[in-house]
Amino acid sequence: MKYFLLFLFIGNYCFAQTDNELAYIQKQNKIKFVNPMVGTHKMGHTYPGATVPFGMVQLSPETNYMNMFINGKYNPDVYKYCSGYQYADTSIYGFAHTHFSGTGHSDLGDLLVMPTVGELNLNEPIKSTFSHQNETAQPAYYKVLLNDHNILAELTATERVGVHQYTFPKADSARIVLDLMYNIYNHDEKDVWSFLRVENDSTITGYRQTNGWGRTRTVYFVMQFSKKFHSYGQYKVSKQLYAGFYGRFNEKLNFPEMAGKNIKAYFNFNTNSQEKLLLKWQFHP
Repeated sequence: MKYFLLFLFIGNYCFAQTDNELAYIQKQNKIKFVNPMVGTHKMGHTYPGATVPFGMVQLSPETNYMNMFINGKYNPDVYKYCSGYQYADTSIYGFAHTHFSGTGHSDLGDLLVMPTVGELNLNEPIKSTFSHQNETAQPAYYKVLLNDHNILAELTATERVGVHQYTFPKADSARIVLDLMYNIYNHDEKDVWSFLRVENDSTITGYRQTNGWGRTRTVYFVMQFSKKFHSYGQYKVSKQLYAGFYGRFNEKLNFPEMAGKNIKAYFNFNTNSQEKLLLKWQFHP
């Protein structure tokens, strides 16, 4: 009998301790225990950017810009970038809005945004060096300093909205570049069609259709700036032999519609020192 009572006492003590520990854990802010960098090294295929559970938006940096095929042959290096980010890299090419996490194959990487200052050259991908010392990744929040442009990038997201905040230096050549050519697992036939409409001096609507792992996949969006841009333009890599009546216009600068394959668009601003520019994207399936 005494052993039974001892067993009962120990059992009750253990359950009491468990209940107390559970109550303690429930009171804690569990977000501090989450590290989005886990899996970003080598073949973990995860991304460090901003997202929420079951969200349509996964806003995260891209640390390489490569094609899936080189001279018609599969490029095995693309497999490292199933989620667009490798911890060992030292450059960022922009921030895309859709990503897979932990997969053994890939797609997405839609709507790459890059803030810049200075001379604009769209013949090559725009990039900036960065350091992990100036990088922060938390649930639904990502921050990094783009060294080459001295721009602080901050990202967050809801289920359908990606939010960027860029802190610029003083510049009369500040801009946001939207790269509609970029894809994860990119190939020559990946970009089917893109369309942008400048609704006013701070709002853009559009869609992009791609052909990858998800065949004939279309993403619709509204893009809104917190500040009016003073000018804008586009760079189109693929040339159209026939563009209807649109061929009569100069579509490269301040033309309110942009359509075609392999398009890059840019929006120009003047900024003061430490001025913050907010950029919101709303997505529709």
